[in-house]
Amino acid sequence: MSHSPNRSAADLLIQRLAQWGVRHLFGYPGGQLTPIYDALYRQSAIRHYLARHEQAAGFMADGFARATGQPGVCLAVCGPGVYNAATPLATAHTDSIPVLLISGQVPRAGRGLRSGYYHENEQAAACAAFTRAQIRVDEPAEVVAAVDRAWQQLTTGRPGPVLLEVPVDVLREEVAATEFPPCPVWSPAMPDSAALARLAELLSGWQRPLLLAGGGVVSSGAESALDTLARRLGAPVMHTANGKCALPASHPLAVGMPWSQVTSDISGMAEFFSPLLRQADGLLAIGCRFGQLCTGSWTMPLPPSLAHIDIDPEEIGRHYKPTVAVVADARLALEGLLERLPTTERTPWANRPTLPPWQLPGIDVLGTLERVLPADTILCADVTRVAYLAMNRLPLQHRRSFLHPAGAVSMGYGLPAALGARAAYPDRPIVVLVGDGGLQMSALELASSVQERLPVVIVLINDRCLTLIKATQERRYANRFIAVDLHNPDFGQLASAFGVGYHRVEREQELEAALRQALGQEQTTLIEVVLP
Repeated sequence: MSHSPNRSAADLLIQRLAQWGVRHLFGYPGGQLTPIYDALYRQSAIRHYLARHEQAAGFMADGFARATGQPGVCLAVCGPGVYNAATPLATAHTDSIPVLLISGQVPRAGRGLRSGYYHENEQAAACAAFTRAQIRVDEPAEVVAAVDRAWQQLTTGRPGPVLLEVPVDVLREEVAATEFPPCPVWSPAMPDSAALARLAELLSGWQRPLLLAGGGVVSSGAESALDTLARRLGAPVMHTANGKCALPASHPLAVGMPWSQVTSDISGMAEFFSPLLRQADGLLAIGCRFGQLCTGSWTMPLPPSLAHIDIDPEEIGRHYKPTVAVVADARLALEGLLERLPTTERTPWANRPTLPPWQLPGIDVLGTLERVLPADTILCADVTRVAYLAMNRLPLQHRRSFLHPAGAVSMGYGLPAALGARAAYPDRPIVVLVGDGGLQMSALELASSVQERLPVVIVLINDRCLTLIKATQERRYANRFIAVDLHNPDFGQLASAFGVGYHRVEREQELEAALRQALGQEQTTLIEVVLP
């Protein structure tokens, strides 16, 4: 710890982040952030990664958080920078991802609108609907406590994004050097013992139990407890989009999504739901909010008995009323439940259902990925048709290896999220699945990938249209297509302009060869898959 006579509030902020274990910051500079960037320049504990847009910086922090389970931290200048980052904040809020956005702010004298200061704004109020907390620092001595308060919001209860703003004059002001207090430790509340007893009694009476693992299993680190519970009950385990990888795909009780196929607008899905849902006599949903994608717009057939574990009491009964509910952290709830159940393992009552064929026209992208990708690959799936195939059918073995903006459905997510994951895991393969529309929303981050030495492999599906919307216009609007066909750039020239590798493929053998070559290089590579 430095014992210099004075330190700026910006120095205190950066040093406290480092004490919380932050080693990566994703951002884009701005005038009111310059004291923070100067503080970053004068230390070595935290590395900064330059995005080309604040939205991308937010998605990088999101990808880092999903891949690691630790809060992702990003920087955006007040006003337009924060508003550019609103989509990543809303994405993190919807999927319960801990993302901390730190912003400067106009001087204290210019607080509010119409003050005459450039970047004047009311960003805290604007972000209130999609952040867990909005924290403002008005005195330099308050910075450390503010960072701690933000960390508490990020890491306790239901995770989610936080906005922390500090006026530029506060950031520049110096305070006397003092020793920082130790970082606080917060313990989650223990589950209600009586509720766990009721849940254990209910599950003991089920003969054909079914489990549904949501994102809460992953965020709480409940994978091992889920494995044990499934084996004791002999229960098949389904997963939601955010619950993918809660069990390895090779697990004998892992059975994928509740559906075998999804339509473009998540309607008319009755024929695609797993037969296990009608065969089971009870369903335990864990860390699951029964969202539209998981339930096929709430048409999913439910077994006669339903139990629900979730950390957020507002999710209990929002869409389906459970017989028994436990409001608690998923890991603590499952561990408490296991203490109340017999330790012997039941014989599984059902086998994994056979899935009907479902693939992209002209080329089996998923089959090729399954053959080629190393077991420790992290897959960053943008909003594109092939992402939904991968969500259900691509076998992944490692936890936190499927990153996708499931709730907000934010196009442009895949590439910047992959860069955040690459920063966290420099030795793991990072692969992006993205459509031609989604890539064009974040293609400039190819420059960030090269400049910041964050190599990734991008599998671009080019069918020259906004596929999911065009499919909906076909299904619902009698082929009245409007604003869905794309005049795409020459993606090879685009890749060349940024200095990244490039392959154009039309057949599976070409895709396999291109993937193997790209995965063997420390260079960002764009593989364009041209569909008929």
